[in-house]
Amino acid sequence: MSHQANQPEPGEVIPLAPMPTPELSSLAVYDRISDPMQAIKTLGAAIFKSGIFGVDKPEIGEVLAMQCLAERKSPLELARTYHFIEGKLAIKADALLAKFQMGGGTVVWSTRTDTLVVATFTNKGSSAEITAAFDDYAKKGIVYGKDGKTLKDNWKKWPKQMLTARAISEGVRLVAPECSFITVEELGGIQSRVIEVSNSLEDIIPEFQREAAVRVLRKVGHLTDAQGWADIPDTLSLTLSHPKRSQAFAAAVKAEYEASI
Repeated sequence: MSHQANQPEPGEVIPLAPMPTPELSSLAVYDRISDPMQAIKTLGAAIFKSGIFGVDKPEIGEVLAMQCLAERKSPLELARTYHFIEGKLAIKADALLAKFQMGGGTVVWSTRTDTLVVATFTNKGSSAEITAAFDDYAKKGIVYGKDGKTLKDNWKKWPKQMLTARAISEGVRLVAPECSFITVEELGGIQSRVIEVSNSLEDIIPEFQREAAVRVLRKVGHLTDAQGWADIPDTLSLTLSHPKRSQAFAAAVKAEYEASI
């Protein structure tokens, strides 16, 4: 018995078209930019206002916007890869290692303890064995605070991870300098000045309260009566989900929700 064109046979599996990913969406946005300098100013202002990197000047936001365009990443993607510490963009050690391995580099860990990390990094015919010893960093004063005697919190709580990060930084810099950035750990580790990536707005506002959130945003003029949750701009979402603002926004949403039931 014949069947119409494009009609599946019984039991036939029809592949579904892949859904667009956030990364692809980010690339599509950058592909549509006709005025890069204006885009940098606009995105830089949004980064500054959102507080995502803790920057205190719009000009620094523009520098980060340039990095977003250069790497074709959204601000949130950039914040997952880097910290902005004391005026410097520092890559996280795990992100540096991922970048190294994506470029074809390999690493073999021989020893990983709280006092010693030994690893061999190889890339394009070059190889180097890197040793990171706690005693060596102690002699240089790197592991101690300002008094020169008390261990820094990160070295006290996570010595193995800190040594690993140091080994990654040195190893990648030696055999793959094209991947090299200054790391968070080299700038003193994760201290109070480092700004962690915010939760997303979806993490902060539960689904059953999102209609209430929309009403709150309409009341303050961020959304029109015709707009809903899906229409919240990315820049506004970044601002509302930042740790300094998310608690107040969540409280306002909760109050609106409870007033409606």
